[in-house]
Amino acid sequence: MARLTTPLLLLFLFAAPPAHAVVKGSASAHGRYTVRLVGNGYYCSGVVISRNAVATAGHCARGMRVIAAGRSFQVSGSSRSTVLEDGRRITVSGDAAILRIAAALPAEVETAPIGDGGGDSYTIAGYGTTDERWIGPSGVLHEATLVVQSPGALVDANRAGSIGASACFGDSGGPVLRGGMLVGIITRATYPSSRLACGYLTRWEPLTVSESALASTEPIADEAATAEQPRNYAKQKSAPRARMRVSAAGAFNLFGVTRVQSIARSGSR
Repeated sequence: MARLTTPLLLLFLFAAPPAHAVVKGSASAHGRYTVRLVGNGYYCSGVVISRNAVATAGHCARGMRVIAAGRSFQVSGSSRSTVLEDGRRITVSGDAAILRIAAALPAEVETAPIGDGGGDSYTIAGYGTTDERWIGPSGVLHEATLVVQSPGALVDANRAGSIGASACFGDSGGPVLRGGMLVGIITRATYPSSRLACGYLTRWEPLTVSESALASTEPIADEAATAEQPRNYAKQKSAPRARMRVSAAGAFNLFGVTRVQSIARSGSR
């Protein structure tokens, strides 16, 4: 039976259940630098690495806006590298990207501490769903503590039964921390069964830190975004949303969550 491996990009047009984010996780204190990304009917998570840059998953890099401090910020482009305020260069590869923000994020939004960290455990955080049977964004950031299963893969060391702590849909782009330091970005979840996506492995891409102050600005995707002033996102009216429950086998494909009626035709994410 084929194994389901899926980016954790989530359609946000449907309402969420009372649960919040990260399967079998707990409320997180990392919200001061973890942000939401929304756009084109999808949403992801992201992590602030400078006043004008957010690291996220590569499949979340196009057509998104950054939601931070209750406001919406335009993305002016994306690349694989940027220079931090302290002069260090951050580089990503694989399914990871760095978004350039058109206007500097407000002071109440902090930047994540970046470094090697230490210890055997890793913390993941995101705004995705805690139960893949439900489609919809979460209002509360959740986190989980995992350990290394293999290079680029984390697992719940205390897993009992078929479902353990892991990232899930909408957590793509969230932070991976070790010893309180940002070391990477969540990219997807993997489960041995084709019926499930979440509850087993969390895949991630590492950040590479160097002392060089020369950053590559090579884009990873064509961006047609133009800079504009941030607007108050909290005051925007949203269309009424209905809660929908779906089966994992019937609503997920390799591109994340799509409209239930058009799964076979979806290929843009």
